[in-house]
Amino acid sequence: MIHADKIQLAFFFLISYLLSRVFVRFELPKRLVWWLIEEKHITISKLSWFIIFGTTLLSMLIANVVTLMTMIPVLDLIQKQYKGSAQNESRFGTLMILSAVWGANIGGIGMLTGTTTNGILVALYEAYKFPISSQFTFLSWMTWALPLSLILCVGGWLVLMLVFNPKSRMEGGELRSELCCEGPISRGEKISIILAVIFIVSATLLSTGMSLVNAYQTRIGADEYQAFNWLQDAMLILSIVWTLAFLYILFIHKFKLQEGQPRGILLPKEYILHDLPRKGLLWIVAGGAITLVLVALKVPKAVAEVAVRWITNERSEFLLLLIVGAIATFTTELMSNTVIQIAMFVSLFPLTKVYPDIGWQTMLVITLTSGCAFMSPIATPSNGLGFGCVKKISLRHMLTAGLLMNIFSLLAITSWVNYVVPVVLSWFA
Repeated sequence: MIHADKIQLAFFFLISYLLSRVFVRFELPKRLVWWLIEEKHITISKLSWFIIFGTTLLSMLIANVVTLMTMIPVLDLIQKQYKGSAQNESRFGTLMILSAVWGANIGGIGMLTGTTTNGILVALYEAYKFPISSQFTFLSWMTWALPLSLILCVGGWLVLMLVFNPKSRMEGGELRSELCCEGPISRGEKISIILAVIFIVSATLLSTGMSLVNAYQTRIGADEYQAFNWLQDAMLILSIVWTLAFLYILFIHKFKLQEGQPRGILLPKEYILHDLPRKGLLWIVAGGAITLVLVALKVPKAVAEVAVRWITNERSEFLLLLIVGAIATFTTELMSNTVIQIAMFVSLFPLTKVYPDIGWQTMLVITLTSGCAFMSPIATPSNGLGFGCVKKISLRHMLTAGLLMNIFSLLAITSWVNYVVPVVLSWFA
């Protein structure tokens, strides 16, 4: 039986995706970059920071692949404004796309609805009946994951500065004018931003309410449990009403979106799958095809079995997590992160019987590190999308910077899961 809190999470994922399409329609990423860029001159290093930080923020709220899709037109405009030699143009384009791709990957772990691997983790916790499953809610995830995302964001930018060492500047005013956001913010943009704030606040409140009900029910006897079971049903019904309200606002209610134009709905049907970049999607498909071949050859299963034998010889809890994370990170460079996540989860599940106290941490490290692989074009959907949609990208610089970022993110994630996440989750027990 699927628990009510997991059904609630499915509603959160649905509305998060639909809100992302509203952002695409009203070109909010362009507005965000326009806000961040200075009027006169801007250094390349500062521009890189604005992109990685802005993309991280966006991908916390909306799916990371969708975030990158909305940023690609902005990156094209930025690349056209760059004036330099062909070699420097390639370095510049690689730096810009990596800033956006890395931000999308990093932001995806910042909120539970940021990427599908987060949802898969919660579903697998539920399927394997991990006791700690009830403590993974929208609110608890955000509490420990937002600081981690910020750490990875700053670390990623520093790695990019180390590898690319950009020293030139750009004309910020020209770039702002190309983004075409000089006028006042439109009513459609205002409504989109207001809805995003309402989504975060209301989803947090609903998640908190469901968590409190679940916590209360674990502390009462069986007889009382049935008597108060209506509380959980009431929270689920409230979540359904919340979802229907958002669907009404997005698809039915008509707003005055622009002066002098008739009222219209926020999300016409054609925008649900609007403007999907074909070249980037081909890289994602290529990554999927390679994964299918490797799965047919039982490579993920073999990797997971080797990992089990390797891990069981090591007694240190931190090193256990570090080894698991390293395997997940670097095997994800060759095949889909989702496949790696599920294959390692299933194969390493017996390990949780041997080390029950860190079993859930092992699965969390697998999920986070498999979503934070930064080297190859097929490692994550965001990597493939970015590599396939930008011209003159330097694969050598992508691999070098990605290797350094893999090492940094592996150490940061493992340390955070081992030392910080258990403390935060204890607040929600």
